[in-house]
Amino acid sequence: ESQRVLQSYNSIDDSGTHTYGGVYLTSGGSLLFEVQDTTNGVASAPVVLYSGWVASLPAAMTFALINSADLQCSIASAQLSQHGPEWVVSTPPAGGPIVRRLGTTAQGADCRIERTGRLRFYSMSTPQAGELIAVSYRTSHRAVARLANAQSIAQESANGQLPGTASWIGTVTSPPPRSSADCENAASALLDLATSRAAAWKGKYTAWNIEEQGDAWPGDVLAVYSTSTGLSANLVVRKIQIELLCSCPGLAKYTIEFANDWADALAIKTSKIVPADVWLPQEPDAAPPLANLSAMSVTAVTGSAIQVSANATPPANGGFEVRRRDWAFGAGVNSDLVLRSPVSNFTIPREAAAERYYIRMYDGSTPPNYSRFSSAVFVNVPL
Repeated sequence: ESQRVLQSYNSIDDSGTHTYGGVYLTSGGSLLFEVQDTTNGVASAPVVLYSGWVASLPAAMTFALINSADLQCSIASAQLSQHGPEWVVSTPPAGGPIVRRLGTTAQGADCRIERTGRLRFYSMSTPQAGELIAVSYRTSHRAVARLANAQSIAQESANGQLPGTASWIGTVTSPPPRSSADCENAASALLDLATSRAAAWKGKYTAWNIEEQGDAWPGDVLAVYSTSTGLSANLVVRKIQIELLCSCPGLAKYTIEFANDWADALAIKTSKIVPADVWLPQEPDAAPPLANLSAMSVTAVTGSAIQVSANATPPANGGFEVRRRDWAFGAGVNSDLVLRSPVSNFTIPREAAAERYYIRMYDGSTPPNYSRFSSAVFVNVPL
C-alpha cells in the first residue's frame, strides 16, 4: 500500500464526537538483500542473498546488519533504501524468476527505468532470447470521493414531495487527504455536519462563577440545555472572556463563544476550488469499496493463456472480474467483459500479442461492490 496510516477527520453532533480514519493499514512488500565483496578497493558484482515477498510489514522494525553465530569480516558500509513502486522480475526459459536490480552501473544494477517509462537493461545484464520480463509499478491520480446520506435525503424529502438533496463539490485543504480513502473519510465527516442541525449552532453563553463547577477551555465540548429556546446540543467552545468584578463575594462573569463546525469550520477546512484534472464519480458510493488486489501476480504467460494469481480470498458469492477497459466495472456492462472467476487462480485466454486487462474484486451484493482501483495486466508476448 502507498499509505500506511489514514488521515483522521472528526465531527460532532448531538450523539457525540465521531472519528473517521486514523487507522493503520496492513501491507506486504517485496524485499531484496544483497552483499558486495570489496577486495583491495575493487568491488565485485553484488550477490543476492534473499529476494521475496513479505505478506505483512510492521509499521516499525529494527534493522539488524548481521545475524550470525560465527562470522569474520569487516564491513565498509550498509545501506537501506526504498526504490519506489517499480519492481522488475525476469524469468529465463526453463528457469525460475530473478529479481532485476534497478539503479546505475556503479551500483551494480541490471537496469533502469527512464523518465519516458522505458525499461533499459545494461549490456552486462541483457535478457536471453525468450526471457519473460515482468514490471510491476503503481500509477497515480487525484484522490476523490462522492458520498450521500440516504437517511437524510428521505427525511428532508417530506415523503417524496421535495427533492430532499443538497450537494457540495470542493476540496478538503486541512487535514490534507492523501488518498481516495482519506477523501471518503473526510466526506463522511462532512456528511455528519451537513445532515445535523446541531452542527450549525453558533452564539454566546453568559454565566457567573462557573469556575466553581470547573473551568471551560477553548476546544471543550459542552452539553448545553435551554428550556426557553428548546436547545439541547453539544457545543464546541471557541473563545472565553472572563470579567472580574470588585465585589464581595467575588463575581466572575464568563462569556463563552461557541460554534459548531458547520457554522464555523474548525476540524475540517475546505475550498470551493476543484482541480481541472480531477475525475468526478458519476454516482455516490453506496458501500465501502473492497480491498485492492495489491498482491496480484502473473504466474505464467504462454502463447495461448495468461495465468493470474490474485493472492486474495474471494468474497462470499463474489470473485474477480477481468475487463479490457478500466472504470467500466458493473453487472450491467458486458461489452468489454472478459471473465468472472469465483476462485483466486484463473486463466485469461490470449487473443493478441499485445494485450491489457484490468482486474477488480467484487462481492455478492446487488449491485455488486468492487475494489476501489483496478490491478492492470499488460502483456506483450508473441502468440
